[in-house]
Amino acid sequence: MYYSKEELEKIRKQGEEKLEKLGLDKVKDKNGRKYKANDFQVSCVHCKHDKFEQSSALLNTRGMSYLGLDWLNNSASTLMCKRCGFIHWFGIGLTEIEDETK
Repeated sequence: MYYSKEELEKIRKQGEEKLEKLGLDKVKDKNGRKYKANDFQVSCVHCKHDKFEQSSALLNTRGMSYLGLDWLNNSASTLMCKRCGFIHWFGIGLTEIEDETK
């Protein structure tokens, strides 16, 4: 099945409208957010940018994976730089810094 550019654009817009209507947009701020770890503001070690997208990752171990108990492993917070995409890993909690310009 082939779609014209106009049909694809129409489908994309409909999808975005449905997503907005449901409120399921996971990205709070497309430009990223600022964070602190252990009272220090986080900046990218690669490009020195200070805006990130936060996520989490599971820290799997061989033993738990072998037993099928991956869900019992610890997790880490990750921040992906919105400029270069470098991913930073944190074993401690992160605090979001409120943007003063909003």
